[in-house]
Amino acid sequence: MNQTTLSSLTSLINSVFNLFGPVLFGIVGLILLLIVLHLTNRPKSLGSLPVTKRPLMTAAEQRVIRYIENALPNTRIHAQVSMGALMLPKKGLNKSDWFRTFNRFSSKRVDYIVEDRATGQVLLIVELDDRSHDKRKDADRDRLTRAAGYITARLPANERHTAQSVRARLHQALEPAPSTRKLSQHGSPQPRSA
Repeated sequence: MNQTTLSSLTSLINSVFNLFGPVLFGIVGLILLLIVLHLTNRPKSLGSLPVTKRPLMTAAEQRVIRYIENALPNTRIHAQVSMGALMLPKKGLNKSDWFRTFNRFSSKRVDYIVEDRATGQVLLIVELDDRSHDKRKDADRDRLTRAAGYITARLPANERHTAQSVRARLHQALEPAPSTRKLSQHGSPQPRSA
């Protein structure tokens, strides 16, 4: 290459750079900014998410579950069970009605489920009512669970719960209507007809 050609090429590069230089710097800057934002806003490991664990049960709920386990030894007790795990809307509903019905209960939980250890059948729902319970809402929940075929035993907040008082309430809830309840072949009480 001769001197004139090299000078012309240098002049052309300078002209292009002067014309497009700010645009190129802007594009490079934008790319670098996007890379930095992507790296700083990436989902972090689970350990660094803004969440913390919480106890499954309060101290009162832990005490009561022991009372339930002792009162009904041939059963399995589950705590904090989703109502969506216990029931579904009836078959035959259109999609909209199905979801409307499901959404009424799916995110709610019951305090305890008493399950027949041998058959897996849910015998009883147990609710430990505390000061936060609303009697009207509780009555609605009881109607809903009763419609699904469950019995609910409520342990009132204004009562000091003891092993004996919990046992009495559970056995009262499981009492058969005259001659309608039988024991399973494994000795667990069978729920009365709802």
